[in-house]
Amino acid sequence: MRSCPLSSRRSSTRRKGFILEHPLRKTVMRFVQVVMNPSARWGNIGLLCGFVPSVGVLVVLSLLGVGESLLADSHLFPGDPPAADMLVEVALCGWLFILVGHCFFFLARKEPDRIVRLWRWVLPPLTLLSFLAMSPALAEVAGRHWGEWGRLKAMLQDNEIRVRAFSSRADGALSEEEFARAKAWLQEQPVLFRFTAEPEPVRIHMRRTVPPYLGVDFGDGQNAVFEPVTMLCVYSD
Repeated sequence: MRSCPLSSRRSSTRRKGFILEHPLRKTVMRFVQVVMNPSARWGNIGLLCGFVPSVGVLVVLSLLGVGESLLADSHLFPGDPPAADMLVEVALCGWLFILVGHCFFFLARKEPDRIVRLWRWVLPPLTLLSFLAMSPALAEVAGRHWGEWGRLKAMLQDNEIRVRAFSSRADGALSEEEFARAKAWLQEQPVLFRFTAEPEPVRIHMRRTVPPYLGVDFGDGQNAVFEPVTMLCVYSD
């Protein structure tokens, strides 16, 4: 049997119309999916807004870490300013920013958008690179909790408690008179600590009029104040 030319022409036209309309239909369906899935929508928006800043943060952290590794000094004094401690604080803030970006990635991770693929391919390697670059600074600060530094930390904590015992306030803050009495008491019985790698012992003394009060004199006019819990250097000169 012969097929009707008119019906064949109509069928061909429908197929061509479907082929022509198919990309538009996919776009419409994609738009509907995004509108109906607000979490994916906000995830995509977050990734779009945060991709370039996140890459910039990780690249800067990597360069700073490499620079610190090349210029680092083996001396126990943290430096003036304390570069490793400052880098650790900057790195923690930067990684927190990246973590917020990963929350948006979690929302949009199943979406086929290009920004999701870029985030998946670019950000994890850069994050690992920044961590490796910052590892010497992290190791320097973390190393103050063990070994000889750990014993110095314990001495700082014990003497900080004794110094604050001179305070008449509940928060342990010292007035000028109380600070002078605590300073005189510490001078009468000097607290020394010797590192095996150093020829001279370091001395714990009153350094600041605000907590933490105690500092470490490394000699040659080099002084540093450490936060007694984290052992981050909060002041040096």
